[in-house]
Amino acid sequence: MRVFFILMSVCLLLVGPIWGQNINPASVDVSALSEGQIQRLIAEMQKRGMTEDQALALARAKGVSEEQINLLRQRMLSVNTDQDISRSSETGLDLESGFSSDFLFGGDGQFSEKAFFIPTQEEERLFGFQLFNSENLSFESGANFPVTDAYQIGVGDEFRIDVYGASQQSYVAIVDKNGQIRIPNVGPVGVGGRQLGVAREMIQEKLALIYRDLISDPPRTFANIHLGSIQPITVNVIGEVFAPGTYSLPGSATAFNALYLSGGPNIRGTFRNIQVIRNGEVIQQLDVYDYLINGNGSVNVVLNDGDVIMVPTYNRRVRVGGELIRSGIFESKEGETLAELLDFAGGFNETAYRNRVELYRNNGRERVMKDVLPEGFADTGLQNGDSIYVGKVLDRFANRVTIKGAVFRPGTFELSEGMMLSDLIARADGVREDAFVERALILRRNEDLTMTNVSFNVSRVVSGASDVALQREDVVTISTIDDMREDRSVRIMGEVQRPGRFDYRESMSLGDLIMLSGGFKERASESYIEVTRRLSYEEAADPGAVSAHLFQFTIPRNLTLNSEDAAFELAPFDEVYVRRAPGGIREGSVRVNGEVHYSGEYALVKKNERLSDLIKRSGGFTAEAYLPGAMLTRPISLTAKERRLREFARSQNEGLELNEMNFEVVGVDLSKALNNPGGRDDIYLRDGDELVVPRRNQTIQVGGGVLNPLSMPFIEGRGVKYYVKNSGGFALRAKRNRTYVIYPNGSAGATSNFLFFRSYPKITPGSEIVVPQKPERESLPVTAWIAIGSGVSTIALTLVTMINAL
Repeated sequence: MRVFFILMSVCLLLVGPIWGQNINPASVDVSALSEGQIQRLIAEMQKRGMTEDQALALARAKGVSEEQINLLRQRMLSVNTDQDISRSSETGLDLESGFSSDFLFGGDGQFSEKAFFIPTQEEERLFGFQLFNSENLSFESGANFPVTDAYQIGVGDEFRIDVYGASQQSYVAIVDKNGQIRIPNVGPVGVGGRQLGVAREMIQEKLALIYRDLISDPPRTFANIHLGSIQPITVNVIGEVFAPGTYSLPGSATAFNALYLSGGPNIRGTFRNIQVIRNGEVIQQLDVYDYLINGNGSVNVVLNDGDVIMVPTYNRRVRVGGELIRSGIFESKEGETLAELLDFAGGFNETAYRNRVELYRNNGRERVMKDVLPEGFADTGLQNGDSIYVGKVLDRFANRVTIKGAVFRPGTFELSEGMMLSDLIARADGVREDAFVERALILRRNEDLTMTNVSFNVSRVVSGASDVALQREDVVTISTIDDMREDRSVRIMGEVQRPGRFDYRESMSLGDLIMLSGGFKERASESYIEVTRRLSYEEAADPGAVSAHLFQFTIPRNLTLNSEDAAFELAPFDEVYVRRAPGGIREGSVRVNGEVHYSGEYALVKKNERLSDLIKRSGGFTAEAYLPGAMLTRPISLTAKERRLREFARSQNEGLELNEMNFEVVGVDLSKALNNPGGRDDIYLRDGDELVVPRRNQTIQVGGGVLNPLSMPFIEGRGVKYYVKNSGGFALRAKRNRTYVIYPNGSAGATSNFLFFRSYPKITPGSEIVVPQKPERESLPVTAWIAIGSGVSTIALTLVTMINAL
């Protein structure tokens, strides 16, 4: 609601076409405004950014009635502000005449303000449009508009005369309807219709009659004569402008000031033949291009009260595009040629192809295209509707060669006449020391744009023994020695800090590689280090030879330089293996959770740590511990082969569900393990094992193919049938003979079947009874039954036919 009152108040104050005609805002009839004008008023308010207090105070000061405010409120609520506010074809006030907010924003209210409108993209492309619509270039008029000596004095202008020096006096004189000012003791001075400079001289002469020191030699009295205020002039702007109408301007305003306020010529208006009409006669024809192109300010004439600016329709327009400084829509006069149009467009830009201009023309029946060469620019006339396009230069080079690789200054060079390969290498400051000089290549583009390789010997070219003539766009590549051989590296694996592959360097030793890898780990064996080496070409050719050479070394941890083994020189592609020392303490830990006195993580301190050892270290069981339910989980990791088998199985059967758990459950019997430490049930622990000792659980859970899966209390002596019966019995698709029981420790018991006898597993507290179900079969659709019936009837008919034939 706060924003609405801002809009409401400002919109009433911005009805330019009404207030611009000196109509009292209090008499504005909001119901007479069109929907487009309401939208226009809202946009104008937003453009000016008035505050709520400013808008409300100004509205009431202008005498707008509450009735009109309420009516405007209703109109604004029903208006769709997303519609186009730049044009309106509705009846009522004409939006294209433009709104002027002089009454509210024009300083003291006596000068008009620039009309508001939204131009189309086509209008913005008009050359000259920005002159009257640029934020950075303004011909805005105002009370402080500069007054030149050429200003013509009019009725109501105010002269301020300050006499100083030996005599001091100030006068204020206003030009009366007879064109005179009256100065005490001087009499009337006829300045009306005269230029300001002439009027000053006349007043100076009259003042000298009473102030003789003004003309003494040297003068002792001086006079400063200037205009205090000037009366506004009224100018009519008509024709093809954005906002034709009557505008109030300072008396020293020019034609461009009036055109600026009206928005300048529109899409139909001319920029080349704007007429200034005074007393029924054309006193000046403005060519805006003369001002824009040549900077000729003389075309911008000073206006008089009652002048008319007429903007006729354009005569000839040409569209210009492509590689020119300025593109857009240009207007040409009779007799102007393509050369002058190119000047209007600023000439060619840096990427323009200057040897041809494309001219597209409408011949009255269809469009035609003409190539204009430079010698024809000055002789090619222009017609209305012509289009000019300037293309780009080709994205290719006429004299470029490139050299890359093992030279000191690789890059692109100019191809001079008769240039040879040796010349190019010399310009690149020669080949580097690491250049592979036996063979290099020139990649050459043929005339049919196919590519060819030209090989050469670098040493022979540099020595002058041979040479190659270069062609345009040749690319010379001289490789380095390293480029021409396999990446040479060595690899170290095993018990070092940073195992991996390292770049081979000449004279690299085994100790150097161990140092680069961060040295030995604590568990590394210093006395069992292996190095494997590739066979040479000759050795590999022997079918009875081994596949690699093997070396074994002992190297101290401090990698001393006097160690003979550490100084062993490596060869490219050697592989080093640092083994783990035998008999080292096995690292790792296990966890115990649940009903023990000290749950948590425990380190494996012995090689053969057992389950009973862990129970002792954890302080034993609490009173609530349920030993039959204890469960041990052990991490598992699939090998690459196992993962591939699982993926293959899943791809063959999309419905196959595979266990994706990263651990396995190990069934344990804590009672037996503790009663017989070191026995069969007292299993060895592994790194990552977790023992969970649950609290006593006196419930039985029933799930799967029963009518009502649930949990119920454990009753000693009751079996599977009892619990299934209390779960609603077996479901229709239940596999009774497949029923199994999962015990709290993770182990399971299955139902055994012999002839007609069935024996279910024993139930213990915390067990879960699972009844598998048969897969649900999809019923045959009606079409399948019809097909079956048709097949049966066909078989029956065939049988009857065969019987009758016997």
